[in-house]
Amino acid sequence: MRWHIVKNKRLIETSDLEGHFESLEMSGERVSGIITYGVKNGKPVIKRDFVFPGLRIQPNDTHGSFSVLGIEFPDIVSNERFEKAQLSGILTVYSRAAHAFIKRSFYPSTTLSCFYEEIEIRAEAGDVTPEFEKVKRIETKLGCEGYICFDRVADNDPVIIKSGTVFRVLFTYRAYFSNEAPASETDPLFKRMQRVEELISECDLSTGDDIIDTEFAFAKIRAGESIFRTKNGLIHCPGGHSYYGAVWCNDQLEYAAPWFAYTGDKKAMEASENAFHWYEPYMNDKYFPIPSSIVAEGLDYWNGAGDRGDAEMYLYGLSRYLLTTGKTPDAGQERALCWCVEYISRKIMDDGAVFSDSDELEGRLSSGVNLSTTSLAYGGLETVSLLYKKLGNDTLFQKAVKLKSRIEKAFENHFAASLKGYNTYQYHKGCTDIRAWNCLPVYMGVFARADDTLASIEEHLWNNGGCRTTECENTMWDRSTLYFITSLFRAGKSEKAFSLLREYSKNRLLGERVPYPVEAYPEGNMRQLSAESALYCRVITDGLLNIVTDGEKYSYRESIPFLPDGLILKNVFINGKSIGITIDKSDA
Repeated sequence: MRWHIVKNKRLIETSDLEGHFESLEMSGERVSGIITYGVKNGKPVIKRDFVFPGLRIQPNDTHGSFSVLGIEFPDIVSNERFEKAQLSGILTVYSRAAHAFIKRSFYPSTTLSCFYEEIEIRAEAGDVTPEFEKVKRIETKLGCEGYICFDRVADNDPVIIKSGTVFRVLFTYRAYFSNEAPASETDPLFKRMQRVEELISECDLSTGDDIIDTEFAFAKIRAGESIFRTKNGLIHCPGGHSYYGAVWCNDQLEYAAPWFAYTGDKKAMEASENAFHWYEPYMNDKYFPIPSSIVAEGLDYWNGAGDRGDAEMYLYGLSRYLLTTGKTPDAGQERALCWCVEYISRKIMDDGAVFSDSDELEGRLSSGVNLSTTSLAYGGLETVSLLYKKLGNDTLFQKAVKLKSRIEKAFENHFAASLKGYNTYQYHKGCTDIRAWNCLPVYMGVFARADDTLASIEEHLWNNGGCRTTECENTMWDRSTLYFITSLFRAGKSEKAFSLLREYSKNRLLGERVPYPVEAYPEGNMRQLSAESALYCRVITDGLLNIVTDGEKYSYRESIPFLPDGLILKNVFINGKSIGITIDKSDA
């Protein structure tokens, strides 16, 4: 492995970056920075990309955030040699020159449209003269609401650093409208680390396995930091250079919201509820499909893949969010739930399968009437029926139960198949390849073909710590890998699931692309989209612990015999209250 753990849940480090380049995304409410760092011939190389979701440019669409990419500067001290890099919620790169020790730290502002690069130079055995411009205008660009200025400003002047002394300079990368004063703040590093510690403390996991515990802690950071302040409130966004100021039914509603419900995090929960509300105006009396994505800070939409099962994603995400938090749906949410249930009822075919144009892969692979949409409809109706029962709405409870019963028949009537000798599912009619998403019925609680389905995925798709998406391609999507591991846990194959989770986590935390779950490879070059980190966290809550709630009571797995030290999960929120879950070694 290229990296190693220095402090459990807090810090990883490497001195092995020669010929290797990594990138790390870090986000605050008004900025996201992606810092690419590596080493070439012993010399540290750093490039900086910045995205400002609240500053819009034309075309004001999915990718309409103002961004500045590939920023490089001459060395602040000549002839630097790389020593090591550390990740701890910030990126720190250490290097040496002839008479100097240099420490660079990169981190975003938590609330402002600013990103910081803090440099500390310690002169050793001789004086050192750093070289940099105190103020540098990098770009001026016409945006939707005026000219946007982007510059870098230092809080100190270059001076001769006497031997044995330390010089510090904080560079602020900031974007602002030309008629406005640039934003500024005090103690930005303290505020960033305060937010990092807040995210790590939520659902604080101890399994006795440093790799699992640390990857879980880091995934909580990535999932929780990617929340941006827009004209229509806080919104969780995927990130990855491209996806800001916008929400998707899969990333934000299906993947992230059920995780945020467990955290009790005020920002994350506000962002989730805003995402649900953004979709409400699109729920119409003709029952036309809702769009896949709402973009441009809630002012426009994208629907390039047609109906991907978005209403099913919405129903599943909102009903789970409400059950876990114990909240009563407000008027808008109540209408949205009813609309989704009715929409699904109109899409159920004679054999129980649920019709949609495609799935969340948006046509990258063949789909048609597919297992993903049908499974999400089944799971969403299960959770919404529990919610209606809790609320005492017998009419809607009975409707949801009957629809779920109709859909359940589809797993045998429409999708059941023998593939490669396994009694499993075909992802859609005519699909003879084993797909990673074939695990979804198991994840939703349909276990009739669980053994063969999970075995077929492991034996044909598992490779080097992750799942190929399908037999016919080498493309890997972490989202389906994480659903598969969770499905193993839910089917009672916990020891196997934990082994694969550890293999996956070791690669992501300490391998060649660290430290977060990623979107896909080769597509997107393994972008660290934030909802994949939320899915990783749900492997613990939904899988390892199998936390289940009906909106009143909750239960969890009470025996984990393969964890010799037991397990502790502190500060997890269910029904609006912080609880702790402890599974003692004696119970394991």
